[in-house]
Amino acid sequence: MFGKKSEAVAVEPMSQSVDDKKNASAEARRCTIVAKSSVFKGDIDVEGDIQIWGKVIGNIRVKEGAIRIMHAGRVEGELSAPEIIIDGDVEGTCCAATLDILEHGELRGISRCSSMSIKRGGLFFGQSEQVENKTASERVVPIKDTNNDKSKDKATVKTSA
Repeated sequence: MFGKKSEAVAVEPMSQSVDDKKNASAEARRCTIVAKSSVFKGDIDVEGDIQIWGKVIGNIRVKEGAIRIMHAGRVEGELSAPEIIIDGDVEGTCCAATLDILEHGELRGISRCSSMSIKRGGLFFGQSEQVENKTASERVVPIKDTNNDKSKDKATVKTSA
């Protein structure tokens, strides 16, 4: 019952390729943070995500990523990103594909987005403008003549996919 084990379990160290993949994925998900006790005055241009815990007075532009205004965060200015999540206070204009105002979020200003949601407890004071999703491609569909002449197109119709 308490005898020696006949087989030893070998522990292999993690391979270097797994570590490289973790570092590459962490680098691809860059996140800028404005700390809770800080005040930033000026414009911010970021390529990854940004989390606002403190106060920003200025415009924030994100190319690929999301702007997250956290519960303690406050922004006065224009926000532009593919995704904006508000759980703090924003006074200004929000331009996004998707805009989410969470339970503690408050937006005072203009919302320009294709999709917007407000959770119970979230507040929105201002103007909302629906913007068409720019990623939807337009298709051109030819309308053929009902006669046997298939080489001529009578008209074309543009539809959104």
